Amino acid sequence: MELSIIIVNYNTRPFLEKCLAALTANTVIPHEIIIVDNHSHDDSRPWLETLRHPRLRVILNRENRGYAAACNQGLALAAGRFLVTMNPDVIVPPRWDTRLAYHLERHPAALMIGPKSLGIGGKQWAGPLNFSRRLAAADRKFAALYARQSIPAKFLIGCLVFFDRRLPKIIGPFDENLPLGADDFDLALRIREKGYQLRIAQDVLIKHTVHASFHRSDPADNEQLATASWQYFRRKWDSYLRQYGWERLFEDAAAVFPGEPSFAPGFIDG
Repeated sequence: MELSIIIVNYNTRPFLEKCLAALTANTVIPHEIIIVDNHSHDDSRPWLETLRHPRLRVILNRENRGYAAACNQGLALAAGRFLVTMNPDVIVPPRWDTRLAYHLERHPAALMIGPKSLGIGGKQWAGPLNFSRRLAAADRKFAALYARQSIPAKFLIGCLVFFDRRLPKIIGPFDENLPLGADDFDLALRIREKGYQLRIAQDVLIKHTVHASFHRSDPADNEQLATASWQYFRRKWDSYLRQYGWERLFEDAAAVFPGEPSFAPGFIDG
């Protein structure tokens, strides 16, 4: 098995169905898909119980264990050399996996790779499109314009991240004290603190429906979990936050840790 894809689901069955269809049609590397359902209250669980496929494994949690803990459940079962954690509201284009794998292997100092996206901001935002808004066509354009090009990033949005078995060995598992949110910023600091990089593949474009789970779940539960996550994150990284501030840690072009690459706008490395 070359690739293990871990999807954490919570009340997103309509999106999950489309996500799985895209993965099935567009993933080239021999792979398995591990779905961890965090005690969904919609029709996700009965639907998941009907699925039968040799590449698919389903974990049905009896409680909402939070995103990070669910990722760790999937990673504990994963057999692949390459690993992906992703949200169920993501749609991938053809051959997304081989291109992300290229960037990870091309840059040994990078522990994690992320794509460009039609649905998220920051450096991973695809920008205003002057071509087709259909994902496959837009992705072909990006693949041609930015073939095998990537840029260093201070963090990657956790909707889809691509890594390998070095990551848990070097920085450990996902921090399970982060049930909803801040997990991607936590991973970024842990990776950079160890002297490694995160990179954005300029030639891979995904579609992400932001907060699909939020909109289909209890707002009070969401707020409680998110508040707990962010409070813990701020306590955990308090010394860095006080020393550098949020902008220096995650947004501007200045290096923070020894040996970090340039984060200057427009800096692209093949």
